[in-house]
Amino acid sequence: MHEGRPRLVILGGGFAGLRILFHLHETMDVTLVDPRSTSLSKPTLPEVALAGKPVDHARFPLAPVVRRHGARYVGAEATRIDPDLRLVVLAGGETLAYDYLVVTAGAVKDYGAISGLEEHGYSVCDDTHAPALWRAIDEFGGGPVVTGAARSTWGSRVDAPALAAPCEGPVGEVAFMAHHELRHRHVDHSITVFTPGEVFFDDVGDAVHQAVGPLLEHAGVTVMKSKVIAEVAADHVRFEDGTEVSSALSIVIPPYRGPAVVSSSGLGDEAGFLAVDETMRALDDRRIFGAGDATARAMPKLGHIAVHQADIAAAAVSAEVTGVGEVPAFRPEVFCIMNRGGAEATLILSDVLFGGRRDLARGGSLAHLLKWGFDAWTFHTCGHLPPGGMQAALEAVLGSSDHPRPGHSQPNRPGGAP
Repeated sequence: MHEGRPRLVILGGGFAGLRILFHLHETMDVTLVDPRSTSLSKPTLPEVALAGKPVDHARFPLAPVVRRHGARYVGAEATRIDPDLRLVVLAGGETLAYDYLVVTAGAVKDYGAISGLEEHGYSVCDDTHAPALWRAIDEFGGGPVVTGAARSTWGSRVDAPALAAPCEGPVGEVAFMAHHELRHRHVDHSITVFTPGEVFFDDVGDAVHQAVGPLLEHAGVTVMKSKVIAEVAADHVRFEDGTEVSSALSIVIPPYRGPAVVSSSGLGDEAGFLAVDETMRALDDRRIFGAGDATARAMPKLGHIAVHQADIAAAAVSAEVTGVGEVPAFRPEVFCIMNRGGAEATLILSDVLFGGRRDLARGGSLAHLLKWGFDAWTFHTCGHLPPGGMQAALEAVLGSSDHPRPGHSQPNRPGGAP
């Protein structure tokens, strides 16, 4: 480690945490804390769950990456933050002192909140559930498939969209990819998608809906709106309004809640997410920052927004430590590549949820190639995102003539993430 440098502790080694490490390791004494030994590329998990991609292609060891950048890796769970003493308390009782802290611990997927989900259902949100779903798909004998997102609830401390579900891109991927795989195997099936919202994909605008809607219809997907799941049973799912739908295979995105380390430290909003301002600084302590799904301002919960927030947080910390540098403006947008199975995907860029006017979707094999390229690059570079040339290709596919907006971190957009 480096004597005399400010001490930075990062809680979480996902997209946002690694991005901040890559930004700040040359100017700060960095420690990255994560109970996992591997980083998990969540945009790859639908391919693990529905196309049989090896799960090891969705993760890579954290310790070598952190050490390669001159930082310290601590494989432990952070249980509490003491802002007054500037300490992080670990599960084993060890403490880590910091001058600055960045919370990038992600959101907790609350599988236990839905009755019967763990016993009778499946999901795509982590490297345990995704391989289990692939085994179920591999053995599936046919029948109705039901998929959707549970309703999540959010706090009120920051001005962020109150979406019914954290992100429904993975639900679309499940529907399209399950249909593709089962049709390819000549397995008789039907696909039903449910959403707790009044609109499926409520984080994008009409133009994207008009592009995706016919694709769902062509795949024979039935969409049920305003359906809040209450129970997953062996042969059906039940909603809070009392209706039931037969299901031989139920695939559910569970509710999200904030990480326990935030709530236990008195830093969370009503749902346990870290409340931050538009420079990603915690509202309750100026030495604490956040980025990604752990923050209340990350809505929807999306890899692209996590990286955008990480760029802002890193710039804000750097500017405070060095006295130089500009902090990018927070201008969130929905940007994802939705895999549709085989060699097809749909590239989506929309900022209408945040008052913008861009609402674009382009589908085809080139979008799928870009998705493959992003995943492969991120995996083989152990968390580094593709160079700016990828951005030009993405804009070309979308046919967007918009120029980068001042202060907005344009390069290196990740795909969607469950």
